[in-house]
Amino acid sequence: MALALACQTQPAVGATAATTADPTELSLEDLVKMEIPIVEGASKYKQKTTEAPSSVTIITQEEVKKNGYRTLAEILASAPGLYTTYDRNYTFLGVRGFNRGDFNSRVLLLVNGHRVNNSLSDGAAIGTEFILDPDLIDRVEIIRGPGSSLYGNNAFFGVINVITRNGRDLPGLGAEVSGEAASRDTFKGRVTWGQRFTNGLEVLLSGSIYDSEGHDELFYKEFTAINGGIAENADADKSKSAFGSVKYADFTLEGAFNTREKVNPTAQTVMQFGFNDPRLRTRDERSYVTLKYAHDFSGDAVVNAQVYYDRHDFVGHYPFAGTLYEDVQAAEWWGTEVQLTKRLFDRHTLTFGGEYRDDFRQSEQYSPNGFSTVTNRQNYGIYVAGDFAVLTNLHFNAGARFDQYGDFDAAFNPRLALIYNPVGQTVFKAIYGTAFRAPNFFELRRNPDPNAPPPPTPETITTYELVYEQGIGDHLRSSVSGYYNQIDDLITPLGGYYQNLNNAEAKGVEISLEGFWNSGVRGRLSYSYQETQDTTTHQVLTDSPRHLGKFILSAPLMKEKIFAGAEVLFASARETDKGTQAAAYGIVNLTLFSQNLVKGLEFSAGVYNLLDRRYADPATPLHLQDVIEQDGRAFRGKLTWRF
Repeated sequence: MALALACQTQPAVGATAATTADPTELSLEDLVKMEIPIVEGASKYKQKTTEAPSSVTIITQEEVKKNGYRTLAEILASAPGLYTTYDRNYTFLGVRGFNRGDFNSRVLLLVNGHRVNNSLSDGAAIGTEFILDPDLIDRVEIIRGPGSSLYGNNAFFGVINVITRNGRDLPGLGAEVSGEAASRDTFKGRVTWGQRFTNGLEVLLSGSIYDSEGHDELFYKEFTAINGGIAENADADKSKSAFGSVKYADFTLEGAFNTREKVNPTAQTVMQFGFNDPRLRTRDERSYVTLKYAHDFSGDAVVNAQVYYDRHDFVGHYPFAGTLYEDVQAAEWWGTEVQLTKRLFDRHTLTFGGEYRDDFRQSEQYSPNGFSTVTNRQNYGIYVAGDFAVLTNLHFNAGARFDQYGDFDAAFNPRLALIYNPVGQTVFKAIYGTAFRAPNFFELRRNPDPNAPPPPTPETITTYELVYEQGIGDHLRSSVSGYYNQIDDLITPLGGYYQNLNNAEAKGVEISLEGFWNSGVRGRLSYSYQETQDTTTHQVLTDSPRHLGKFILSAPLMKEKIFAGAEVLFASARETDKGTQAAAYGIVNLTLFSQNLVKGLEFSAGVYNLLDRRYADPATPLHLQDVIEQDGRAFRGKLTWRF
């Protein structure tokens, strides 16, 4: 177990210092007593963020409410070093200056430790297509740096672990109803029920529906020959989702489902299908069910196991030259994982695990021309990790994973970290790690062309990082991270195929200061400097802002009842794929949140892009546009009632 800091750090405001506990069995009561947040995804067991072999940010349910975040994408965009790009269909996540606009396949997204990247693009959905209603989020763990030493494929730039609420979190009868209305004819409703019974059975069930008509008109100068470049009523977004969890003794049965249909106003794809045609739309469905087992043997060893089944379906409708083309994709996979975490001499922690996954169905049918692709793939990995107390205040963390991913050469990815606590609330981390990303279904897809280049092989990353974390008094914590990423064999589209054409590097510094006071004031200030380069072409990477600045503050207007939240987000200019620039922008969001004015009732009102700034995100290579303009000022009102 890394750094025993319990006797050296201050307790959370209004709480007494917690006794150091086994990281695999911390109770919720213990967690809320600790000033230093707890992370599960960094080492696959609970530990303080100061002990984790990574740079970690935790965003809690309280922050989500008081800052009015509507999607997981907005939650992530508030974190140091992260930013998002929206092409009016999907939302893409940038991490430390790297955003390829290819469905977030270089970030591993988990829900309660379950991988939710799909099996076709390996994409991680974070917008309205995310599998979980954000109201069900208890906290989000953002774990930066390569994570293949524990998770294998896709944990390239980092791991995001979304932890859901529990049935016990809903008081009274356990029922919760929420409704909201927003600009552009946007409406959302949710019904949730949860309960923990005296026999230990715990249940959480929830269903949500979302409906937005979007913009009546969107203008794109690249299409002035069609309807004057105006896409009319072509921005609708509709989704439905459900989540359920049943826990009893050592077992948890959990499942989730989301279906989302989006009309695409940008005529995306190389052939520029159907501009100003509402038939141009995509539909995504994502679901999973997993059975988990966790047992603690006398407090010094924990066994975790799970078996799961996942499914992903996609349908794209593309009108072109009088014909409606249809792209139907489907994927199914199942897998299992077993892990043992063992505590030795109350000073060291060892973790052993193995994972198997069978992508037994990966298919695409494109009509009416009849093009189709059907594949399957099997993968397995074994991993070991350890945290060793070299001295009372110096820990060495080491781990590695061996992966056999499909027919590719075996991958071996280590992670090494030294974590040093010289005095008080001062922590230094020196971290080294590697990761890989295997080509996905689409990158391997080949038409029968004898002159086609060979298929790509996995791309790799090597990261070096230094982290300095400092507690300042009772109410402030700061963090400074410096990193260097070397990316080799980057998979790049060229001539209708994907090839290992480029190498890239990124280096930068992230600085953040977070505070929390007795009065209920809470805030975070961060600045990121990131410098990226394609080392093959010596060009700055596209969609890579050199500077990111963020200021987030919530404060009570009436103690424990009414809170005001403010968020300021800044990003410097970004290069586009077309050789132009998306200009720098700064936007302000405000939220008013109330609770306890009426028993069981919560209300929030938010205004987004308060100053109505016009700004745009770089388009992907599949767009004719160089930039995609983003939303101006928007409003939302929300009521939640518990009974």
